[in-house]
Amino acid sequence: MIETDILILGAGPSGLSASYFLKGRRTILVEKEDRAGGLMKTDFYSHSYFDKTGHLLHLRSDELKRLIEVELGVPLIKIERNSRIFIHNVFTEYPFQVNLFGLPREVIAKCLRDFIMARIERKRGRYRTFRDFIYNEFGEGIAEEFLIPYNTKIWTVQPEAMSAGFCEKYIPVPAIEDVINGALGIIKRDIGYNASFYYPERGGIESIIRGFLSRIESDIIYRTTPHKINLKKRLVYLSDNTTLHFNHLISTIPLKALVNLIEDAPQDIKREAKRLDNTSVCYFNVVAKRGSNSIPHWVYLPERDIPFYRIGSYSAFSRGLTTDDYNTFYIEYSYRSDVMCDSANLERRIPPLLKRLGFIFDESDVVDIRPFFIDCAYVIFDRYYQNATSKIFGYLKREKIFSIGRYGRWEYSAMQDAILDGKAAAEDIMRMKKIGKKR
Repeated sequence: MIETDILILGAGPSGLSASYFLKGRRTILVEKEDRAGGLMKTDFYSHSYFDKTGHLLHLRSDELKRLIEVELGVPLIKIERNSRIFIHNVFTEYPFQVNLFGLPREVIAKCLRDFIMARIERKRGRYRTFRDFIYNEFGEGIAEEFLIPYNTKIWTVQPEAMSAGFCEKYIPVPAIEDVINGALGIIKRDIGYNASFYYPERGGIESIIRGFLSRIESDIIYRTTPHKINLKKRLVYLSDNTTLHFNHLISTIPLKALVNLIEDAPQDIKREAKRLDNTSVCYFNVVAKRGSNSIPHWVYLPERDIPFYRIGSYSAFSRGLTTDDYNTFYIEYSYRSDVMCDSANLERRIPPLLKRLGFIFDESDVVDIRPFFIDCAYVIFDRYYQNATSKIFGYLKREKIFSIGRYGRWEYSAMQDAILDGKAAAEDIMRMKKIGKKR
């Protein structure tokens, strides 16, 4: 048996952040892969760097920027968003609701009329479903042209099956003046949480992970996973037959997986964990001969005849991620976690899509396509979500277990939130230790 003061499950951004801020504490990390990083890993092949789809930093504080650039030694570049929506076979600016210019006139007229009426007739108060939020805030036109089809693709369920609580942060509701201006072609680019972002100057997003690894003092056990946890005994049993005894446990693994591992968890908590739902994502990394020089950072794909929900370009973020002769892309498809994904059929549709978008001259310009899978991608905020997570986190809090990061907290959040989660967990543990000493 191995003794440790603090045990961290998962060496992704939140786990490494917690380890970094627990300097001087006896800490072990357990990581199922052969290298750290979670979804913040960067692969190199075909003379190009590939993240696990678009991983961009939306830094809301100078403190976090200083952590990455100064303490971790990772220079960042600031990039102004250049994103588009491909709809009615034309590109419009993003967000859709303030960039109607360029669409068919009858579509603009309906979207504009319905939005104004929705604002006049808007019902105050909390919305019950995501669909209620969309129709009441934006009207039928914007809802049915973009918000409903796009969000149905990414979440894999109808918006009426989702609660409204999560969406207000990520779907900006503009003023009537901004919608009218956007219909006339007066562009306002600073709307939304991702109007600008940061990205490492070199080496892809994993350079931040390497920054953490070079500065943490914890041991990392690779290529093993927890297969059983006993909270009463404070023991974690690993798949390689190692047993770890801990005083404090930080978990970054998916919340429902954590509860399933706890053998002494109450049955009602295990039942709530079974209610938690999520999507899976199949994404394709693509290398193509360089065609157009005006490729956006990413493009939303609401059209129903296109199975993918988004395409982005790594080389548009930074030309240093590939050679001068090529562009690199990621193309994302969301599906239910309990069904199989026909990646071979999806792959066949990629060269025609790239040509249709004008990103390549000929389908033969695609020189490399590789599929990858994210089993737990987007948390689904359905009618069970609030009650289930409330009960589970109440139980974990009583047991003094920290479940952090995007999947540990079972939320829709970004990399910077994961890093801050790790910092907060580390501070909470050190605070608990100080209180314990005073007693």
